[in-house]
Amino acid sequence: MPARALRLTFTRYNLARRVRDGAIVSLVLLSTLVGAIASLPGAEMPDRPLALVFPPWLSRDEAIARSLAAGHAVLRSGVAPFIVISAPAPQGAAKPARPDGAWLMLALAGLAGCLDDNSAGKPSP
Repeated sequence: MPARALRLTFTRYNLARRVRDGAIVSLVLLSTLVGAIASLPGAEMPDRPLALVFPPWLSRDEAIARSLAAGHAVLRSGVAPFIVISAPAPQGAAKPARPDGAWLMLALAGLAGCLDDNSAGKPSP
């Protein structure tokens, strides 16, 4: 009887430890993701093209249609079908609204430049 109780205690201890370790790993990953997203440049750079990031389940055509409906001048698609690259707003013009369903509007500067696939058709030197 005591051996069985001891075994149950170890099992509960292992389960609690695994849950705790999983929670710590999840918290670290989540904070890293939040930090990376927070470090991306916003849409406050008026002279740069914008990357409009939509949900991954949205098709390329739907993402482009929503961008055009919001008043953005679409240049091309990004590295994924749900990313649309739009031209910067002309000087003195009103800033286009956020497209319906867009998760992020990022200026193509710094890390956000990785969202653009502009180099796909260019040969490497």
